[in-house]
Order: sequence, then structure tokens, then C-alpha cells
Amino acid sequence: MYPLNVNLAVQPRKNKEIMKKTMLTVFAAIIAIGSYAVAIKDSIPSRFQTLNPDDPALAEIDRMLVSSYTSHYCFTTDRNFLNAHNYSAQEIPTFTADLVKARMDVLDKNTPFDLVYNSTVQGFVDLYAVRRRDITSKVLGVSQLYFPMIEEKLAKHGIPLEMKYLSIVESALNPTAISRAGAGGLWQFMVATGKMYDLDVTSYQDERFDAYKSTDAACLYLKFLYKTFGNWELALAAYNSGPGNVNKAIRRSGGKRDFWSIKEFLPKETQGYVPAFIAVNYVMNHAAEYNIYPQKPLITFFETDTIGVTNRVDFSALSNLLDMPTEDIAFLNGTYKLKEIPDNGHKHYLVLPISKVGIFMNNEDLVYEKSRVQREEPLLLASTNNSSNVPTGKVAKEIRETGWKTHKVKSGESLGSIANKYGVSLAEIRKWNNIKSTKIYKGQSIKVKTTVSKTIYIESEEEAVAENKADVKEAAVNTENGEGEEEENYQQHEKQPIAKTPVASKHNPQYKYYTIQKGDTLSKIANNKGVSVAQIKSLNKGLKENRLAVGQKIKIKQI
Repeated sequence: MYPLNVNLAVQPRKNKEIMKKTMLTVFAAIIAIGSYAVAIKDSIPSRFQTLNPDDPALAEIDRMLVSSYTSHYCFTTDRNFLNAHNYSAQEIPTFTADLVKARMDVLDKNTPFDLVYNSTVQGFVDLYAVRRRDITSKVLGVSQLYFPMIEEKLAKHGIPLEMKYLSIVESALNPTAISRAGAGGLWQFMVATGKMYDLDVTSYQDERFDAYKSTDAACLYLKFLYKTFGNWELALAAYNSGPGNVNKAIRRSGGKRDFWSIKEFLPKETQGYVPAFIAVNYVMNHAAEYNIYPQKPLITFFETDTIGVTNRVDFSALSNLLDMPTEDIAFLNGTYKLKEIPDNGHKHYLVLPISKVGIFMNNEDLVYEKSRVQREEPLLLASTNNSSNVPTGKVAKEIRETGWKTHKVKSGESLGSIANKYGVSLAEIRKWNNIKSTKIYKGQSIKVKTTVSKTIYIESEEEAVAENKADVKEAAVNTENGEGEEEENYQQHEKQPIAKTPVASKHNPQYKYYTIQKGDTLSKIANNKGVSVAQIKSLNKGLKENRLAVGQKIKIKQI
């Protein structure tokens, strides 16, 4: 069978041979670099001429290293090449129980897991190989991004490499997956369990969604469970339902200590957990026999690299500079909940395609500066390219417009991933669509409430006040009348003013304006500006501590 899954646990001699071939490839690339450098330089789009380009020689070395690794692991999504059995595109092969059992026996001899075959396991084989074969196809592709890293960490912790398939059972290799119970990430950690294994959860980041850190945590937890119960099947059951439930099942079974003997005493979901794990092992190793082939992933493991950063990085600013969709950056860096790396005195890590690493490093200061501007002056970036269109004598005001959008469910998506995409909660999605469970299907229409920002231009501060009052009144009327009908495209529904830009300070020489930042309190602002909280409140009628909004402008007495 064509090897779809990589294996990092190669012999030392083989490692040396790979390294030797890789270095020879690199030296050959360096020799040919002169002419390639000119080609690289000429290929840089004109809109990036203001950026410092990557060194062509180093870029070529990166390219050749990636090519060397990927060619060694022989990954392809070419169905014509993988279809060794000449199946038609829509054919779904079936096999006898004896043949499936024989294949399972071969796998069982190569792993410390007890890969038994029975009717329960067959039911899950049918699930992954027939009813959810589109998800299996997607997972086969995405595995090329995560499995090399997962296998490396499993080998480091002395855990059987087949445990990588547990991430498929848990999250279908969706790094932003969230369960109904609130478990998150590739390994579906609850917040409390994650913190036990040093997965930090703050307002800015959630390390349960960090593929590297969460995999280390999963390895430590699985080692603890294996040491506690003595076999991997019970460790898996405890991973799903908790050690306490496994302990109770052992007691109710009369002290038996194998999964199949205590299965009936476990929670219903856990009863199918180990059979599902066994089935995934089988299907992932025999996907081609079932006419299932990998979908092309966004990127593979060997095409990515990690960079340490100590300043704030805004993903939207980074997207513009690297010519890379913000969604792709967020996908590779799921730990950052607000699509930004915070500047909090700690070193953080940014995962990027290798092809973008050189551009980032050569323009690192520019990335930080653009990120700062994006945060402190939200209208500046939008107005830079349209300054000639700003009406003379008018001032800018940003408003948010909220409306409904219909999302068509794509293969492999979950309610949790859709909620993350639009920045809403899972509970809101279910409420808006009257969904009682979390089950959705490809092509299903999901109604989502979205918010977009736009800039308008007004005559004066007085007009801004009038506009704000009108906006509040309209929002109240809309709320009273209900949320409106679903539409395919964005429809304006309500406006909420988020910032009011003042007129020139010459009209109000006794004070200046301050823009609220994340984490600000009235006491903090007062201390920083050398004024009192009472003075701030006297200049801003109706201002309340618990209603400060990021981007809001308040008056500060001139000192």
C-alpha cells in the first residue's frame, strides 16, 4: 500500500543517509543560486517593493530543504497515482469480515494496543470508510501537517505511535474544535485538565489550541493513565470519561482490568471510544482499499517553521504584509484567541509557511509598527489608501453594522469551528438556528449574526452626538421588533456607535482626547494622565467604569 502516513522513528543509519542526501541537495542548490537569485528578484510583485525582500540564496535553500523532506515522505494527493485498484470515482468497496479481521491481525502484531475485531469495531469501520468517508479524506490530508510532529512527541515520551490516531477520534485533526462540554483543541482538553498540564488559558490565548503544547500535555496525561491502569485500552477509556469512571467500572465488573470486560459498566460514549480508535487505526492504514484518498491540505509539516516574537503581532496587519489570508494565519496559530499575539513581556511563537519566514524576519520591525498602528489608530490604515476621498472639513466616525449571514457548511466543519470563524459562541449558533445537538451536515445552511465596521464622515462633534442618539434609538427599535429575517448576503440590521472622533482641539482647549485600550480602567487612566477619576467623570457625562469599550474616546483635562 502507498504510505500515506509518515514515521519519524527511523533507524539512526537511515537518519544519517537522509541527512547526507539533504546536504548534497543543499550544496547543489547553492552552486546554482546565482541565476535563481535574479529570477526570484524579478518575480517579486511590485506592491511588495517597499518591503525588504528575502535573501534569494536563503530562500532557495529553504525551498530545496522542503523539497528534500517532502520527496522523502512521498506524500501526494494525486488520485490517479494512488488508485492502484482502478476504482471508479464513486465506487465504495466492501469487504468480508474475514478479510477485515485478517488485515486487523497484521496491524495488531505491530503495536502494543489490543486491536481486536468484532461487530462493534466493524460498525465504526463502516462509519469512517462509508458514511463519513469525506471527513476521512480530509483527515488524510491534514495528517501531513500534524502527524510528523505528533509522532515525534509520542516517540519522545515512549508512547506507541498508533496513539496519533486518537487525535482523529477526538477532533478529526481540527485544531480549533470545541465540544458541547467545552473541551477544545486537537486533544480536546477541558480547561481544568489543561491547566494541570501547564496549558495556559487567558483572555488573549488558549494553549489547548496550540498543537505543539497540547500534544505534549496529551502525552503526559496518557502516560499517567497508562501507569495508573496498566494497559492502553483502559488508559484510552479514562482519557475519554475520566479515571474515576474507569475505577467504578472495574469495581462493578468484580475487579476485572481489561476494556471489553468492563465495557458495559462504562458511560455509553466511552463504550464506543476504544472501538472507534481501533477502527480509525484500520481505516487510516487501508484508506486506498476503500477508494479514499487525501484531500490537499492547506500546508504540510515540512513547509512550516516557527519564529519567536516578543512584541504584539496583529494577524490582519501581518496578513497585508505577507500577502497571506488572515484565516490561514489563524489556522496555523489557533492558540491566539483574538487573532493577535499579545505584548505581555513573554516570548511567544508564530507558525508560518517557510516561504513567508524570510519576508517576516526581514521586515520584523515593520510588522510590529503596523500592528501598533492597527491597535492604536484603527481608522488610520483604512484612510491611508483613500485619503484623497476624505471630504474636506469633515471628521471620521466608525460605526458597526450588525446583520445576518448564511453560512453553508463545508466538509469537516463543526458548529464549534463555525462559531470560531465568526467570533460568536456555540450557544448562540444553536439558539439562532434552533439546533438541539451539535450534529450538522455538509451543505446545511447556518444563520450567523455578524458585525462589520465602516467609516462615515460628519460635520462636527455636535453632529456626531446627534448621529449617536439616532443610532441608539434605531438599535432600540430593532431590538423591540426582533432580529429580522435570514438572508443569503449581509443585510444591515442595527448600528452601534463604537467611537466618536472629536473636532479639532482648538474648540476645546481645556481638554484632550484619550482612546480606551484593552485592560484600561478609570483609575489606571487617571494615574497615567495625572488627573483624578472625578475629573474624568465630570468631563464625560454618563461615563461608567463597567461600560468602557476599546476604541471609545474620552475627554481628559489638560494639565
